[in-house]
Amino acid sequence: GIYNRRQGEKRLAEEAARIRRSGEVLTVAVVDVNDFKAINDAQGHQVGDACIRHVADVIRRNVRESDWLARWGGDEFVLALHEASPFAPTEAALQRIVADLKNSPVRLPRGGELVLTVSVGAVRYSGEGDPRDLLDKADEAMYQAKREGRPWVLSV
Repeated sequence: GIYNRRQGEKRLAEEAARIRRSGEVLTVAVVDVNDFKAINDAQGHQVGDACIRHVADVIRRNVRESDWLARWGGDEFVLALHEASPFAPTEAALQRIVADLKNSPVRLPRGGELVLTVSVGAVRYSGEGDPRDLLDKADEAMYQAKREGRPWVLSV
């Protein structure tokens, strides 16, 4: 029920063009499911698929309808957050996602539960610079979050 990578790339290009025209701000985040390979290897692809669906569901219920999510790779998502209002800052959305994952474990297909965590790297875009650099910067911030043991890093 979310965009795939090709659809996400198209949507990101459209959003970047709109941001350059409107002067609004878009935050682009790379979301990586922590220890996903170990989960998939130890418990199988059915459990891995349930984990991916759960993370997508948690993210979607913690962002606004105008924001969007794309599955970017095996255990990575790209999340785009519109910042048209000071009442819905990116940090609050990221905090909600991290807390919701902690408080709502995925129910495994054969029984049991698993608490998932993510590492998120995010960068704000307000029309300056090359929008193709956004994903590289967000990916770099995500790896910084992993290195520092933090749930997310918002790079400016």
